[in-house]
Amino acid sequence: MNRWDDRESTGSGMFLLGAVAGAMVGAGVALLMAPKSGAEVRQDLSEGYNSMRDTASKRYRDLADRANAKLGDLEKQVNQYASRATSGSSSPDASDSPMGGFPQA
Repeated sequence: MNRWDDRESTGSGMFLLGAVAGAMVGAGVALLMAPKSGAEVRQDLSEGYNSMRDTASKRYRDLADRANAKLGDLEKQVNQYASRATSGSSSPDASDSPMGGFPQA
């Protein structure tokens, strides 16, 4: 099972933020430097907005799917521990514990 690395997540998020900021600056410079009619500029802005909206929506769906999968795994673990507690087992098996368990004295 892969563990989520917060450092890796932050790095990719920062890269994405930088890429989006760079694209916006580049688009702004392109609009100022390229002679186009108002209708063409509005069309270009609309297309850029739609593209960014679709990308953000896809990213949100991906994160929501990952979060739901993690939540499902956590729910299974909680149910396993709850069933052990109600069945009278005094201590869970250390090999099943996500933390590896504590050494027995």
